[in-house]
Amino acid sequence: MIDYLKFSSESQTIISQLLDMQSFERYQHRNNNYIGLCKYGRLMRLDFRKVFENGKLIGFHHVEISISPHYHFNNYQHNGNDFTPENCIKTILDILTYLRIKPHEYSLLKIVNIEFGLNIVPEMDIKSLINWILYSKKTSFVVPNSEIPYFKITNTTKYKQIKAYAKGLHCHEVLNAPEIDANTFRFEIKSKKSANIKKYGIDTAIDLFKPETYQRLAQEIIAEWEHILLINKSSDFSGLKKTEVEFIQKTNEKDFWRELITEKHRNTFGENKVKYYKLLSGKGNLHTKIKGQIIDKLIDLQKCAYFSQGHLTNKGNLYSEKSIIKEING
Repeated sequence: MIDYLKFSSESQTIISQLLDMQSFERYQHRNNNYIGLCKYGRLMRLDFRKVFENGKLIGFHHVEISISPHYHFNNYQHNGNDFTPENCIKTILDILTYLRIKPHEYSLLKIVNIEFGLNIVPEMDIKSLINWILYSKKTSFVVPNSEIPYFKITNTTKYKQIKAYAKGLHCHEVLNAPEIDANTFRFEIKSKKSANIKKYGIDTAIDLFKPETYQRLAQEIIAEWEHILLINKSSDFSGLKKTEVEFIQKTNEKDFWRELITEKHRNTFGENKVKYYKLLSGKGNLHTKIKGQIIDKLIDLQKCAYFSQGHLTNKGNLYSEKSIIKEING
């Protein structure tokens, strides 16, 4: 479920350990106040915030550790397959062990950025699906790169983004992963502020070893999909009244929703979306169909998160890698 994580730590012990990682190479960080080390094509990065005194570098204030658990799980080939909570927990443990960060130091790793989501294979053509995902709440989706037309993103708040894109096409055209279904759809949430991330019950690395964390993330995915406006250009009008057909035909156009954004009454947009989905109920409501697939996939992925015994609920230090593995295996 988790595609990307960024930790931040002010522990000088951790900073010293990571500065000594021999297998990483230097790269030019976009901010000159950082020294950057990377591996796996920058899918694993260590960024050290410089501290100066009288113009001389005297040390580092903190280190930012960026990792890509789903890519790591697939040996950095792709992230287009299923990635269960159990896979994620074991992968994060593997990465932190590789970085020589000990379990009693996990509480010193504060999570400042997270991306999580899931992949499904919809019945409809992936290109059409992406084209007609228009809004999250009243915030429009945009295509940030015209060369990647089937990748959309929206900034729901200053610190949260929703992504909807053709993961299957990306795997085939860019990542050379033909084993991934070309019609695979990725729905993803990116949160980049600690206060917002804490709403998911996540503060430090310790929380990533708790099965209930992944249940919270699953609920968040469902909740964010509820806010999506997905219109159906091939609507089924059978059994509908003439006025209802006219309403659907009108609401199947992007301009209709764009004009509603400017309405002074803030509920107009939401009320029309509810009416639109209600009329399509049982008649090709694509939003509901995708929601059903999301829930089914999350149930399948979450099955391994309900361990029969023991959760990592200790908010203090973890004392050994062995005890963590014991909890993971239930």
